[in-house]
Amino acid sequence: MFAPTVFVVSSRIALLGLLGCAACGKGEKPKAISPSEVKNPVKESELTTVVITPEAEKRLGIRTAVITSDNVRATREVGGEIQAVPGQAVTIVAPVQGTLRGGASLTAGQRVRQGQTLYSLVPLPPERDLLTLNQGTAQARTQLQVAQARLSRAEDLLADRAGSVRARDDARADVALAQRALADARARQGAMSGSTGGGQALPIKAPLSGVVQRVTVAPGSLVTTNTVLLELAALNKVWVRVPLFVGDLRRLSAGQTVTVRPLNGGGARQARPVEAPTIGGTAGTATADVFYEIDNTDEAFRPGERVVVDVALGTANATPGSAGATAATTRALTIPAAALLYDASGGQWVYVRTKPLQYTRQRVEVQRTVGDQVVISRGVPAGAEVVTDGAAELFGTEFGGSH
Repeated sequence: MFAPTVFVVSSRIALLGLLGCAACGKGEKPKAISPSEVKNPVKESELTTVVITPEAEKRLGIRTAVITSDNVRATREVGGEIQAVPGQAVTIVAPVQGTLRGGASLTAGQRVRQGQTLYSLVPLPPERDLLTLNQGTAQARTQLQVAQARLSRAEDLLADRAGSVRARDDARADVALAQRALADARARQGAMSGSTGGGQALPIKAPLSGVVQRVTVAPGSLVTTNTVLLELAALNKVWVRVPLFVGDLRRLSAGQTVTVRPLNGGGARQARPVEAPTIGGTAGTATADVFYEIDNTDEAFRPGERVVVDVALGTANATPGSAGATAATTRALTIPAAALLYDASGGQWVYVRTKPLQYTRQRVEVQRTVGDQVVISRGVPAGAEVVTDGAAELFGTEFGGSH
């Protein structure tokens, strides 16, 4: 009667044993070991709060501005190239063939004034006269030899009392004339080869005040007509060439200025449009060149320099550059440019007043600059108070640069 019951228990025991063995066969996987471990990590926001005293706040002259969402004019940031104003960049060439004198101190980048003598050019005869000059010199040399031989015979005859004093004097005069003719022939030949300083030198003067762009010859060189001597550019005013997408040409207002900024982030300045063909550009890029003029009396910009140009755009017009272009605006968060700080890695930051006498440094992302305002895409919300005056002092206080 008990055999079935014993069988069931035994089966259960066997089944549990089999499951236990299967579990023992799998084993546990070892935990992965990290090659490094950061203990007590601190969030970035907990490292960027500066608490100061009322006296320090007054001493630092801290002022704040509220971040607002404003209508910002649509702009396009494009690259531009500085160029010399046409007609204000000249190439100085040799008017005639000759030998250059002076100009030893002329180097690229040197400033010269209008009317300053750059070179002295000793003109040379035409090349076709070279053979004639050589023949003339040889003939004058032969004539001198003949005259000297006559003088020698006249002196001998006079010594033997067979000649006259007059014949001797005539022979001496012939020798003097022959010597003079030979000297003149040699001077002409030397001027032709540029080996002497004879001849009337022509002064080559600077037609305008500017900067030497390129020097192509050395002093003492023998140059031919129209040989390029140097390039000179006036830099009191320069043009900036801006390749714009042809679709944006209809969004430019007549007389609309642009902002030109160096690539190193230096001082920006305004440039006004000039009458120049809005054609050209690079083939295949659907761009056209627009030109603007910059007052460059301090010579901050040089021809060939690359710059950043902020072009304000309006709504599309029927005629490119029409006076009736309407300004296109978008809503964006703006902060004063004085509130923006940069760290050593180029990160962009602002200080936000979170509590009285408490300022928190927060990272922002700048979209573009519009005048004295900076458009930000993220980082701080509207309504926050950012530090304008005294932001750099807070930055130095945080990192130990001021006390």
